[in-house]
Amino acid sequence: MAEAPIERWHLAVLRVRLDPARSSPIVAAELVGYPPRGATTHWRGEFDAGGFGLAEGTEPPTRLDVPGDLVEAVTRCLDADFGADTALWLRLVPPYGHLGAVPWERALVPATGRPLVRVPDRLPPGSDPGRVWTVAIAVSVAPNAPWVAGYLSSFVSALRTCVPGEVDVHVFIDRGGEQALRTLLHEGPDEARVHLHDPRDAVALDPSGSHRPDGDGAHPAPGRVLWGDWIAAGLAGRAVRALHLIADGAFDGDRPVLSVSPDPVTPTPRSDRAFVSADRVRRLADRVGASVLSFGSSPDNPHDAATRIIADHVGFRRAGPTFHSALPLDPAGVALARAHAFVAGAPGAVPIPRDPSLFAYLQPEFVRAALRDPWPDPDRPGQVWLSGRAPIGDSKTSDAILPMALGVAGGDAITARYADADSVPMWVASSTRYIENQVAALVRTAGVPGETPAAKQAYDLGVGQAIAELRALVDRRIRES
Repeated sequence: MAEAPIERWHLAVLRVRLDPARSSPIVAAELVGYPPRGATTHWRGEFDAGGFGLAEGTEPPTRLDVPGDLVEAVTRCLDADFGADTALWLRLVPPYGHLGAVPWERALVPATGRPLVRVPDRLPPGSDPGRVWTVAIAVSVAPNAPWVAGYLSSFVSALRTCVPGEVDVHVFIDRGGEQALRTLLHEGPDEARVHLHDPRDAVALDPSGSHRPDGDGAHPAPGRVLWGDWIAAGLAGRAVRALHLIADGAFDGDRPVLSVSPDPVTPTPRSDRAFVSADRVRRLADRVGASVLSFGSSPDNPHDAATRIIADHVGFRRAGPTFHSALPLDPAGVALARAHAFVAGAPGAVPIPRDPSLFAYLQPEFVRAALRDPWPDPDRPGQVWLSGRAPIGDSKTSDAILPMALGVAGGDAITARYADADSVPMWVASSTRYIENQVAALVRTAGVPGETPAAKQAYDLGVGQAIAELRALVDRRIRES
C-alpha cells in the first residue's frame, strides 16, 4: 500500500482485555474509532484464551499466536469502515496477564497493511535534547554465538543510514563476541564510528571497592551483575538517548527475566547465568539517561515469550518510547533502526514504524504529527487522553496538579541548555528520567472528582509541589553548570 501523507492518518484502537471470571478465561476485543462525534465501536468479539496459546493459571506461555478469526475480523472491519491511511493502535487493558507477549504485530501488520502501535500508560517524556543520536548497545547471549558480530555491524550501519544527523554508538558485549566484532569492524567502514568497550574494564563490586587487577582475577560477588556499572563507567558521565539490550529470556518460576553472564570477561553457559528483572532494566535505562529503550530477541533465544513480556511490561509503564525487535525477522536491524529514526527525526518526517518484527510503545508526543484529530482517551470516550484518570478542569485538585505536572515534565531549561550539544551530562538526563517517572505516577493516580477523599487530593497536591521544587533545583544546577 502506498504511504499516505502522515498528517492525514486517523485513529483506530483495538482494545483487548482478559476476563478471567468465566469458567474458561476469555479474551474480549473491540475495534473502536474516534470520529468527531465521539467513540464508535465498529466490531467486538470474544475468544477463548487458549486460542492465543495462553497457559492455564500463571504458567509461563510457550507458543503464542493471534487467532486467525480475530485477524480476519479486524482486517475486514478496517477495510470496510476506515480509510487506507488509518493506523491501528493496540490498547491492552490492565490487568491483561500475558497478552502483552502475544505477537500482535506479526499477525496484524501483514494482514492489514497498516502500522500497529501499542498505547502506553504513561506521560510522554519532557525533553531529550542533544545534537547527536547516541546509542548504547549491550549484548549478553550464548558464548561465541555466530550471528552477533554480523548483526551488530549491520544494525550500526542501518542506524547511520536511517537516523538523520550524526550517530554515536557504544557497544558493550561479552568477551569473545567483542573480539569477533572488533575484527569485523576493523575490516569494514565503521571502525572509527563505534566505541567498542573492553569487557576487562568491568569491575567487581565487592565491599572493599577493589578493582579487577589487570582485567583478570576478581569476580563479582554472588548475586552481583557488573553490566550496569560497566556501562555507566564506559559512558564517562555522558548520557545516551537510546539503550538497546540483547539477552536471552528466561523464567524464574513464573517471573520473566533476562539471563546474562554476571561477568562480561567470562561468558557463561545458560545454566550459570544471573537473572535481571524488568525493573532493573528500567532503572538502568533511567540511570544512563536513555529516553528510548529497545529489547532484541535473538535467533537462539530459548524463551522469547519472557523477553516479550518484559518489553511489554516496561513499555506500558515507562515514560519514553519502548521497542521490541525479533531478530530472526529483522536480521540486519533495519526495521529497528527506522524506529529509532522515527523518534529521532523531526515530527512527521519519518513514517510510523510498520514491520512485523517490531512492537512499539509510543506516547502521543511522538505521533501527534501523524494524527489528524486530538488523541482521545481509549478508556474514557469523550475525554482527551492524559495518561491519568482525572481530566483537566474537573476538580480543584486536577486543575492544580495536571498543569503543574505537565510543566514539571517539560524540562525547558534542559532543552535550552543542551539543544545543540553533542551530548547531555548523565546526571542531567537521569534526573530528568526520574522526574518524568514521578510525574507519570502522580498523574496516573490523580484524584477523581466524587471518588477520592480530600486527604488523598491534598497528598497529591503536596507531591506535585515537591516534584516541582525538585525540577526547579535541577534547572538551577543546569543553568549554573
